[in-house]
Amino acid sequence: MTTQVQTLPRLDPHFIYGFDALGTLAFGVALLFTAAPLTELAVWALPSGFLWVLGLLLVPWAAFNLWIARSGRPSRVVVAVNIIGDVIWVAGTAALLAIHATGLSSLGLALLVGQGIAVGGILALKLIGRNALVG
Repeated sequence: MTTQVQTLPRLDPHFIYGFDALGTLAFGVALLFTAAPLTELAVWALPSGFLWVLGLLLVPWAAFNLWIARSGRPSRVVVAVNIIGDVIWVAGTAALLAIHATGLSSLGLALLVGQGIAVGGILALKLIGRNALVG
C-alpha cells in the first residue's frame, strides 16, 4: 500500500521581499504626502514631522527589500539585517501603542495596529523563507 502525501507549494522567498518593497514604497510615499492630515486624523501626540521622517526612511528601505528580492542568493548578513529592521519596526510599533494608544483616535489606533500586524506578517514569512533564500 502506498501513502501519498500532499505538500503545499512553497512560496519563493524572493517574492516576499518584492512584495515588501512595493508595500513599503507605497506606505513611505503615502506618509510623505499625508503626514500632516494623518497626524490630525489619528489625533497623534507626536508632530507630523515624525510620520514624514518615517516615510522618508521607508523609501530606501523599500529599495533594500527590492535589492534582496532581485539577488539570487543574498548573504546571510544582508538578510539578517533586513529581518532585524523588521523586528525593530514591530517593536517600535508596540512601544508607540503602549505610550500613545489611549490618546489616538479609533482610526489612528486601527492604522497603527494594522501596519504593525502587516509588518509582523511579512516578518513571519521572511523568517519562514530565510534558509531557502540564503541557501
